[in-house]
Amino acid sequence: MKRVILLLALITTINLSANPFNNIIIDTPRVQQQVSQKFVYAQRAAVQGNVRAQFDLGLMYARGDGVRRSEREAFKWFHKAARNNHTEAKFYMGLSFAQGRGVKRQPQLARYWFKLAAKAGHRQAMAHLASLERSLRVKVLRGQRISFNTYK
Repeated sequence: MKRVILLLALITTINLSANPFNNIIIDTPRVQQQVSQKFVYAQRAAVQGNVRAQFDLGLMYARGDGVRRSEREAFKWFHKAARNNHTEAKFYMGLSFAQGRGVKRQPQLARYWFKLAAKAGHRQAMAHLASLERSLRVKVLRGQRISFNTYK
């Protein structure tokens, strides 16, 4: 009985001294391969017109997941998905125009896309729209002109 207890104590001590995250450590080359493969599949589906794949491809380009980061390419894919009625993509279009990511900063176009996303029930778009409306109202009262150039 003493041997069993000592054996259990020894096993417990060894397990506690070991790194508890050993099972979570990720093999980097394998992960890179999986992400790149995900990119290839998303690209194939997006070209064929899959709206979710178009949005996912936009996110991959925006974040640099499995592909070199490109805000312009991200905008292109968000735009395709938004034109195909993807609510989250409409929100990202608003962000792109509001922050000038991949395109020239244009508050009026940001307002347009935020309004479309808000009508579809996107809560963050509603909040951004309210904030943008306040800032645009101040600009209009000061008599500033707002441009409508699409690309940088």
